[in-house]
Amino acid sequence: MNMNILLSRILTYLNGTLSHDAYYNLCTFMVFHYLEIQKMDEETFLKEANCSKEDLYSFINMLDFATYDDFMKELIRLHNVRLKQIDDRMNGVDIEELVNSMEKVCTNEEMLTMIDVICEKLYKAKKIVIFGALYPVSIAVELQTDMITFGKPFIQFHSYDPVPMNEDEVAIIISATGRYVNSFQKSHADVHIERAHQVLITQNKKYLKIGSDDKNTIIYVPGKFDSINFNYQIMTICDLIRINYYAKYVIK
Repeated sequence: MNMNILLSRILTYLNGTLSHDAYYNLCTFMVFHYLEIQKMDEETFLKEANCSKEDLYSFINMLDFATYDDFMKELIRLHNVRLKQIDDRMNGVDIEELVNSMEKVCTNEEMLTMIDVICEKLYKAKKIVIFGALYPVSIAVELQTDMITFGKPFIQFHSYDPVPMNEDEVAIIISATGRYVNSFQKSHADVHIERAHQVLITQNKKYLKIGSDDKNTIIYVPGKFDSINFNYQIMTICDLIRINYYAKYVIK
């Protein structure tokens, strides 16, 4: 079995489903309690997840597991393999070289400072939610997977599950034009995205004038709303976050 397939398939369902069903609730619970569930027996899992045995077995059977114990043993095994592969991947990575290769309007030091701030916010966050159009948000799935592996709840926003944000949470917003920010606040006022620390990745220069503060970190990347270039920059920023977070909060 491919080492990524179990967590990846859980996230594939969670990120891609169009309905708020029992599987969605089950996947959400596992993402929010990824490290804790590895110590749970079946009875405890069912109680904590508020899940029926029928729904649990329907889901794990879909993933080709006959029993909860088989499912959990493989989840734990692949979790450890993933940690080892992350360690091997990060070994010898030069974050300054990666920053230097970026197309940006700020200095290397300013970019690294922003990445430091973001990682600190992620480390302290009780929940991380990413907002934006489907494709740019999907580019961040490796960041999402690593953060969940490290025990941080990280989900994509779904309009059918508008869970309110709080002050101790992080909202990552990916929007080349920045229009998503205003439209979202108008259409989903009940989410209260303004309460969370907002990380905005954008190509809109107007946000340079607004600048970053205690509630917002704005990463402006050059470009004229060029999706190809913007997607590449998103990937690089996500890599910087992953590398920095691992170095400062996982192997410290």
